Formats: sequence, C-alpha cells, structure tokens
Amino acid sequence: MNTQQLEQRLLAEGCSPNNFSIRSTGCGDLFCLDERNGKWTVFYTERGIDSEPIFECTSEEEACDFYYDYIKKIDHWHLVGFFAEESSAIKLQKQLASIGVNFIRNDIPAYKHEDDPRFRVFAVGEDIFKVRESIGTAIQEDA
Repeated sequence: MNTQQLEQRLLAEGCSPNNFSIRSTGCGDLFCLDERNGKWTVFYTERGIDSEPIFECTSEEEACDFYYDYIKKIDHWHLVGFFAEESSAIKLQKQLASIGVNFIRNDIPAYKHEDDPRFRVFAVGEDIFKVRESIGTAIQEDA
C-alpha cells in the first residue's frame, strides 16, 4: 500500500483525520507519516514540535503497513454534539444509543470562563458512519 491508498483506507475505516497526517505534519497534535531525507518516518507532533521518531525505514510500503496498524489502535473520536445545555447532550446520547452508536461524553467545565460548561458527545470509530446515515453530517449544537 502507498500513502494515497493508506489515507483512503484509514478514512474509510472510521479513523479521524484529527489524529493523523500523511506526508505533512499538519498543525495539531497528531501522529504523522512523512518522508524525510530518504526515510519514511512515523512521529508525533504537538503544537508544531515533532517528537523523536516512533518508526523509520526506507520502504514506503513497510512504513504504510506500520502506520496503518499504529493508527488503527487509537480510539478515534468524532465530534457529533457540542452543547451549552446538558439536557441537549443527554437527548443526543439517547438518540445515538437507540441506533447502536458507541459514543463518549467529554465535557469542558469552563469553556470561555468559569461556570461556562460545554457538553460534548463523540461517536467512536466506524460508528461515525451510523451517525451520518441516521442524523447527517453536521455537528448537533445549541451553543
């Protein structure tokens, strides 16, 4: 597999593009696969600072195989709800549960200031496809 095939495969299998970057370091906190000085390198970048390589080799196919396995082991959360009211998050959770979606709640206790919480709901992995089929592609929100 090459890098183009790798990216298509990861996205088709429900991996979040917020977790990985292929052939560029991106600008977030993510795992990267890039060719540098004739070597394929897998590393983590955080706030634009690259960590030491996790893996290096000269074969694109070998690097893609390693990267695929590595990225597939990560929990891939897809934001599907962002709310100011907890009741809205609970309503979405019930809707997701009714269609068999594995979801995670991960709230922000102080969004813009103290006592300003936000309630976030994420679909996990390939369950994002169930959400898109049933609810649509837009993030549900009241905030």
